[in-house]
Amino acid sequence: MAETLIDSAWCVASQRAALVHELSDGLRIPEYVARALVNRGVRDTESASQFLQPSSLHLEDPFAFRHMERAVDRIRQALNDNEKILIQGDYDVDGSASAALLVNFFRVLGREVDVSIPSRAEDGYGLNERIIRDAAAAGIKLLITCDNGTTANKEIALAAELGIDTIITDHHTVGETLPPAHSVLNPHIKEETLKFRDLCGAGVAFKLAWALLQRVSGQSTLDEPYKDFLATAQSLVAMASIADVVPLTGENRVLTRSGLRLMPDSPNPGIRALMETSGISGVPSGTDIGFKLAPRLNAGGRLGRETLALELLTARSYGQAMTLAQEADTLNKERQGVDRSLTRLAEDLVKSDASYESDRVLVISHDDFHPGVVGIVAARISRRFNKPAVLVAMKGGTGRGSGRSIPGFHLYNALNDCAGLMNRFGGHEQAAGLEITRENMCQLRRAVNEVADRHVMQADYATPTLSIDARIGLSELDVGGVRLLATLEPFGQGNPEPLFMSEDVEVAAPPRVVGRGTGHLSLMVKQGGNVAFKAIGFNMGARIDEVAKGSKVRLAFTPKISDFRGYPEVELEIKDLRR
Repeated sequence: MAETLIDSAWCVASQRAALVHELSDGLRIPEYVARALVNRGVRDTESASQFLQPSSLHLEDPFAFRHMERAVDRIRQALNDNEKILIQGDYDVDGSASAALLVNFFRVLGREVDVSIPSRAEDGYGLNERIIRDAAAAGIKLLITCDNGTTANKEIALAAELGIDTIITDHHTVGETLPPAHSVLNPHIKEETLKFRDLCGAGVAFKLAWALLQRVSGQSTLDEPYKDFLATAQSLVAMASIADVVPLTGENRVLTRSGLRLMPDSPNPGIRALMETSGISGVPSGTDIGFKLAPRLNAGGRLGRETLALELLTARSYGQAMTLAQEADTLNKERQGVDRSLTRLAEDLVKSDASYESDRVLVISHDDFHPGVVGIVAARISRRFNKPAVLVAMKGGTGRGSGRSIPGFHLYNALNDCAGLMNRFGGHEQAAGLEITRENMCQLRRAVNEVADRHVMQADYATPTLSIDARIGLSELDVGGVRLLATLEPFGQGNPEPLFMSEDVEVAAPPRVVGRGTGHLSLMVKQGGNVAFKAIGFNMGARIDEVAKGSKVRLAFTPKISDFRGYPEVELEIKDLRR
C-alpha cells in the first residue's frame, strides 16, 4: 500500500498539447492516459505502443556488451575443459537472484557449479581476500560475480595472481579504473554503446545466460528447453529489478512485466513457494514484490542466514522450497520487530540533536544499530525526513552501514567525493553501502554535507512533493480508460503509479473512518453532475475533520477499478486532499 503524504507540495506536470492529442487520437485512448504516457518518456505512437505492449522483440542483442563475446568464449572453455566454476553472489534480492539465475542456467547445461554468498557480519559486501583465497584452495579456475565486483580491484588482481579468471556481471557505479578481470559486463562502463543502461544485476546475468545459450544452440533461435529457461529466468529479473529500485522502463519494463506474468505458473518451485507463503495468488504487482516477496528474500541476509534466498531460488523440489520459504517468513517477522525498534531509535537520535535540522544528508551511527537492517531503516528515515540518510552499525572500532537517497541527489557520487574517509564503499545513485572506522564518522557527516551544499539540492527539500500527471475532471474517468492505465504496470522507479488531481470536488455524503488503527478516510465525491465516486484515503482517518458533506476540496488521487459490488466501477485512491 502506498504511503500518503500529508504536508506535501503538489507539482503538476506540463506537456505539449499537440503531443498529447497525437497520442490520444492515434491510439484512440483517453487524454489522461496519453498525458501519463508522455510523463513516462513516450514521444510518439510507436513508443507508446511499445510501452503499452512491451515485447521480447524490444530487447537488445546480449552481444551488444563489448566484452560479451570474450565472456562467452571463456565460459565455454571452462565447460569444455571441465574447470571448476564459482558463482559469487550477494545477500540482497538482486545478488541472490543473479546467482540463482546462473546456478540454474548451468544446471540446464547439465553442469553443477560452486556458489558463494558473503557473510554480512564477517565479509561485508562483495568480494574479499578470504573468498578469493578459499576459491583458489578449492581449485576454482573461473569466478563469475553477480551484482558485485566492479570496484573490487585488489581482490580481482589477487584472483589473477592465484590463477583464477574473473568475469564480472554487475550494474553498480564504476570507479576511476576497472579491475583486471577477464571480462567486465556492466552497462555503466562509459565505453559501452548499449541502448539501455539501467539493468539490475540479474538483468546483466540474464544477458550473459542468453548469449551463452545462443552460442550453445549455434543459432539465434533457441531450442525449446533454453527458451523455457529464459522465460523462467525473467521472473528472477523481475523481482530483482523491483527490489533494487532500477527504472522500470525500456528493457527493464519488458523483462519485469513478462517475469511477473509468468510467476504464478513458474517451474521454479522456490518462486511458487514464496508466493504461497506471502499470500499472493495470481499475477503479483510491483507492490506485492516490494512489500511481500522482497522482504522475505532479504530477511535471511539481514539476520545471519545469507544463503537462504539463494537456497530457496535454486531449490529442486516444492517440498524443499516450502520449508525454506517458511523459514524466510519466520525470519521476516523477526526482522520487522528489529526494524521497528531501530527506526524509533534513529528517529529519536535525529529529533534530539538540533544540529541535524540544518544537515542536508543525515549521517547517523550507533552501537545498537543492526548491520542487517540499517538499509531498511535508512530508507524509512530518508522518507520520514525527506533527506538522504546513511546509517552505520558500529561494532568496536569499525562500522558497516547503508544509505538511501532521495530524487535529485546521487548518493554514490557524494560518497565517492569522501572516499578517503571510508575503508570501502559501493552502490549507485539511490543506495550505497560502506565500511568506516568510528573515528571517521564525524568527518564523513561533515564532508558529505559539504558535498550536498555544493550540489545545491532542491531548496525546499524538507517538503515532500507529489508529482501529478495532469489536472482532470472526474467526468473523464471511465472503466475502459482506468483499465488501460492499469496496463502501465508494473509501477516503480521511473514508472510511478499514475496520479491525477481534480479541483472543486464536492463531498457528496458524510465522511466515514473505516478499518483498524487510525483508520482510512472513506468519502463519496462528485463534481458537477450526478455521478458520484467512492474515494478512499488509506491511513488518512485522522483527517476526517477536514471534510464534511457539501464541502469542496481538491483531490490528488489514483483511479482504480473495484469489483466489490459484482461489477466493475471506478474508485479513487486519495493520496492527498486540500480545502
